[in-house]
Amino acid sequence: MIHMFMPFLLGFWGSIMGPSQSGPSFMIDPGSTLEIHGSSNVNTFICLCRQSFVPMPWSSSGDLEPGQGEWRFKNTRLTLQTQLFDCGNKVMNKDFYLALKAKEHPRMQIELQSIEKGQVIGPAWTTLATHTLITIAGRSRQVPIHAKVRRLTSTKLQVIAEKPLKMTDFGIHPPTALMGMIKTNDDITIHMNLILHILG
Repeated sequence: MIHMFMPFLLGFWGSIMGPSQSGPSFMIDPGSTLEIHGSSNVNTFICLCRQSFVPMPWSSSGDLEPGQGEWRFKNTRLTLQTQLFDCGNKVMNKDFYLALKAKEHPRMQIELQSIEKGQVIGPAWTTLATHTLITIAGRSRQVPIHAKVRRLTSTKLQVIAEKPLKMTDFGIHPPTALMGMIKTNDDITIHMNLILHILG
């Protein structure tokens, strides 16, 4: 129920289309998931994004730069509502939103900047190397991400990826509870399992 990493599809279209051609529209299957995994000194936690999406029209504007071996893109910024992440209970949700400064910065964003040109996507898994700009709590960082992609049918793709991050890299102080007795660790990991329908 998330479209955060829909830009990985651009690698698929960049490998079968010429530069600067328009891409199709996409729809994220309701069975898709995006989670943020983390831990504290007493337990682990998973925050699931429950954001729903309608089909998203999108067209590419990338070109293969001579000698660079990658596709560069514009206008691929995707937005997530921070308060649509569910960590399993109200107390953890409140701490999560507070740590991510949801009132001041209610949205997370990810912008695809480039994908290293890869093979045509088929039924076997193919790894795509991407360069993204991720914004959390109002702070942006360049983040490389490797995603595994495969074609399930002629109109359906699956994308799986995970990316370790540190909260402090985005100016986020890991939350504490019970007067500091429970301390959240700095490391978190984004896990994605997306089923993507190509609408044409």
